[in-house]
Amino acid sequence: MPLLISILLTIGIIYWYYRTAERLGLKSLHWGIAGAIAYQVPAWAWMILVSKPYLSSLRGATKTGMSAFLIGHSWILVGALCALAVYKFFLLKANVRGS
Repeated sequence: MPLLISILLTIGIIYWYYRTAERLGLKSLHWGIAGAIAYQVPAWAWMILVSKPYLSSLRGATKTGMSAFLIGHSWILVGALCALAVYKFFLLKANVRGS
């Protein structure tokens, strides 16, 4: 289920970046790809470097449940927040060059 959410979120971010770049007169396809990268790279890095090691340290503990669920799915939120940051600080401030 989290993988399906991630795929749908990636498609939504690509569309969001594409339409915004189109509206601003920028290269839409490039920004759509940048949106996918802005979401996927931090999400996967967080999952591999933080979530998985933390969850494997909890395997022997008796207190698993909601906290393990939140940590296990936190990579989706981290990726979305990074994509939002790239949108706010890079895409919206990009200039149209050369016209």
